[in-house]
Amino acid sequence: MKNDAKPCLPRVAPKVIRFGCYDTRRNLPAVSSRKRGEDNFLNEFERAYLAQEVGGSIPFASGREFSLTGYGRADLVWLAWRGQGAEDFGAIKAQRRVSITAIEAKLKDWRKGLTQVARYRYFANRALLVLPPATTATALPYLATFKKLEVGLWEFDMDSGTITEHTTPRESKPLNSQAFARALEMITHRLKIVY
Repeated sequence: MKNDAKPCLPRVAPKVIRFGCYDTRRNLPAVSSRKRGEDNFLNEFERAYLAQEVGGSIPFASGREFSLTGYGRADLVWLAWRGQGAEDFGAIKAQRRVSITAIEAKLKDWRKGLTQVARYRYFANRALLVLPPATTATALPYLATFKKLEVGLWEFDMDSGTITEHTTPRESKPLNSQAFARALEMITHRLKIVY
């Protein structure tokens, strides 16, 4: 019998990981760098997701702008813990117990987002693209492509705060175990976890 149980996590706000990546917004002129539409969209999505999950399990830790050389920079990563609880996090091999979800949020260019999120599958157990309703409408005819690439397509409406999961892939092994190990090492180092 397959164990399809959801990761069991603490019912408190997740730890926030600071990866210390260079903010590419600094490369833009001052007028453009103040436009924070995508960042605001991502903030609202994260709040809505955590509020929705309060009754269930929530991520053990989350971080913004996670960059892994060769695989891009995910807007958001969630680290979830499989098992009876997060209290024994450092006690056993984390690679067998940790699940990484990588998220890319786009306001308009869903094709670019799909390309980015497909790369995250190399180091993440699950990869998701989050779009606003108008952009989702243009991406929906290509839902079969999302499924074939095993990446998720979620719609987030900022006005209502609702999240619609059009396709959500099952958690699976990352495509590259070495990339997953590197990603996990970076994350656990930031969380100061020894295993």
